[in-house]
Amino acid sequence: MRDSKGFRFSVLTSGSSGNATYVETEDGGLLVDAGLSCRRIEALLARIGRNLNDVNAVLLTHGHGDHTSGLRSLLRRRSAGVYAAPGVLEGPEAVAPEAGEPFEVAGMTATYFEVPHDAPTYGLRLSDGERAVALATDLGETGAGVLRWLRGADAVVLEANHDPEWLRRGPYSADLKRRISSSNGHLSNHQAAEAALKLAPYGLKDLVLAHLSAKNNSPARACGTVHRALREAGYGVIRVRAAVVGHPTPWVEVGRPCEPTQYVYNHEASPDAGRLFDTE
Repeated sequence: MRDSKGFRFSVLTSGSSGNATYVETEDGGLLVDAGLSCRRIEALLARIGRNLNDVNAVLLTHGHGDHTSGLRSLLRRRSAGVYAAPGVLEGPEAVAPEAGEPFEVAGMTATYFEVPHDAPTYGLRLSDGERAVALATDLGETGAGVLRWLRGADAVVLEANHDPEWLRRGPYSADLKRRISSSNGHLSNHQAAEAALKLAPYGLKDLVLAHLSAKNNSPARACGTVHRALREAGYGVIRVRAAVVGHPTPWVEVGRPCEPTQYVYNHEASPDAGRLFDTE
């Protein structure tokens, strides 16, 4: 039997090779960005128990190919509404809501908000009326304007593109390094950690780190940097995970309460006596 739908999402894939996130409520599902072929999107959806028929709309946040390249092939397979942030997609097939103006889609209220990048780029906030998820995956800094839209969301998908030292010592040209690290470039792990600390007091429960560089970062490096900062500030219960290219994240149930990890000492003889600690 298919699992019941709630307000949940999975980042299907995220990185320079393509970006797509599936979000759903009881009323339907949508894709945030479609930056890979329809065939690949379909395969990734299958891994979370969904298919193209579950996609009622596509919302585009950024005009680069790693966010839009699969749109046309997807629309040939599935009739779905298209919503594009201002300046992201030209053409009659897309509705273009104004930044900051909420609109209804797939049973959710959606709002685009501007983020600093070197091309027209927007974050997205989605709410079912009780809970909210916010996504911002291409931006150079998280100023007050961006944080205002992220604050209060139960779950946030946020860029953590690079480790500054790995970028400095990496193979990219000097010009590209400057572009990435600029205020219109991409967030570092440390910048993501700083943003997480500012969001933590406002009900953040799940943080998915996205758009990781294949050359200048790693999931362990990104999660370690951000989770360590949260733990040291007393917010270690916030769940932090990284989106990995080609591997959908487990379902994130928006609003699921944070639960402290408990460690139990095994002091009695048992088949697991060799393991001193279990996690519950």
